[in-house]
Amino acid sequence: MDNLALFNARHMLDKQHIKLSYITHFYCNQGNINSVTSLLRKYESYPDDVKEAVEFVIVDDGSPIDYQIEAFDLNITWLKINEDIRWNQAGARNLGVTYARSDKIVISDLDHEFPVETLRYMIKAKNPGRNFYKIYRNDPDTGEFKKGHSNLFFMSRARFMRFFGYDEEYSGNYGAEDYRFVKYHKYHGSRQGYLPKNIRCQERILDREKSYHSLNRDLTNNTPIDLRKKQECDKYGAENGHSRIFLNFTWQLLSRQIRVARTLPTPRPLWKMSWWLRYALSSLSR
Repeated sequence: MDNLALFNARHMLDKQHIKLSYITHFYCNQGNINSVTSLLRKYESYPDDVKEAVEFVIVDDGSPIDYQIEAFDLNITWLKINEDIRWNQAGARNLGVTYARSDKIVISDLDHEFPVETLRYMIKAKNPGRNFYKIYRNDPDTGEFKKGHSNLFFMSRARFMRFFGYDEEYSGNYGAEDYRFVKYHKYHGSRQGYLPKNIRCQERILDREKSYHSLNRDLTNNTPIDLRKKQECDKYGAENGHSRIFLNFTWQLLSRQIRVARTLPTPRPLWKMSWWLRYALSSLSR
């Protein structure tokens, strides 16, 4: 058996070759899930070096419709939350990040997609560490430059988990969880910025009548929750202002698809020998 065959045999469950986990979630209570499958078909056309390094974590947030999961030439982990909890974006994102196999993660709603160059940039980028990034956008109709979306992040999985992920006390009603997530990270020293301006994402045009959801956007319930959390942070500091409610539901793994690698990792024979340099640099940064 040659080296590539051995590599593939070893990696049927081993995910150390994954350099970026792409987490997205959906709730479809209309006709179909084409909004999801069309996005994955687009990524299926990308070059091998991107498809080998990216894992797609898809979270179905309790959709009430039936569907079949198609086969894709991608690394996919497809999860479904059993309970149909309204506006459970916080829980869906927490679940997706929990299953991520890379510390570099990008979290996005379905209404954005990433060009090859942007995914490749994130694959090769250094670990974000305490930084978390928004990504500039192109308008789908005009191509004009736009600011990044407020809930699309490139960040470290470890940093996400260190501050307890999204607060699921917001789940069940619309709004405020993204705003509080960002504020909470900033309060604890995380630094928010942008990826370079030439690294963009693209807004998608979705069929919001057949492959989306029909939930109402009403901030009435979550606005007082958010105000209370702000007051807790202001008054008590430290790690107050977050309920610690996390994965407050059950779920199942619907599909795991593993893409066979076409290339071997690049050998780095000096990496182990330079451990002392990494140790010294980490000591200086404390």
